Amino acid sequence: MKKWGFCLTFCLLLCATAGEVPTLGVETTVTATMKATTAYVAFLVRGQGLLISDAQKACDANITAVSKEIKKRFKDARIDTTIVNTGTKDFQGWRAPGPQIEPDVTQLVTVTLPPDETLAAEILDIAIRKGAIPFCSDRTELRGAVYYGVDNTEAAEEQLYQEAAAKLRKKAELLANSMGRKVVLLRDVRSSTNRSSCNTAKFQGIQCILPAPVCSSDPNKVRISMDFAAIFEISE
Repeated sequence: MKKWGFCLTFCLLLCATAGEVPTLGVETTVTATMKATTAYVAFLVRGQGLLISDAQKACDANITAVSKEIKKRFKDARIDTTIVNTGTKDFQGWRAPGPQIEPDVTQLVTVTLPPDETLAAEILDIAIRKGAIPFCSDRTELRGAVYYGVDNTEAAEEQLYQEAAAKLRKKAELLANSMGRKVVLLRDVRSSTNRSSCNTAKFQGIQCILPAPVCSSDPNKVRISMDFAAIFEISE
């Protein structure tokens, strides 16, 4: 596993009660990069009509058509759909008494594939030819309409725990030594990961929550980052 980077900060926890064992708080963020194990292609399929029911039928027909073509290219593709609009065509900006309602039903389609860039591009091309709109996220971590993820991060997280443990203790020892004290024992360690920033793509106000816990626009650089905070007891 390749280390992407880390940063360390620290703070001294002051003891308010006389005789209480002094403690030292240390924080660290450790990051690693992995290769993707899966790919996701996301796009919007729309249907319009005289009435909402007509739009629904049109949208369903369009999804059936694009799904059929995708299955011809890759029969094992997993295709998931989510309705993101049932109402008017300009669902991002319409407000009464604004423009006339144009019945529309829009669904978000997510296609799960192996982490093959060429195959992902072909699937997106099929969707575009069928009139779909690429779900092009503009987030720094997730750009474009093709995303790559890692399904199981347990091995990476275990390595990050080990790396963080060593760094936390080393930092605590340096700080304790600077005060003429020694680290006695580890009292507590906690970790956290902001998953929402790792697998959520956004386009025109719509969110696409990707199945993998961590995702990236680069199949070779899927980043997982964890924050750690530890409390050590130190000698008086």
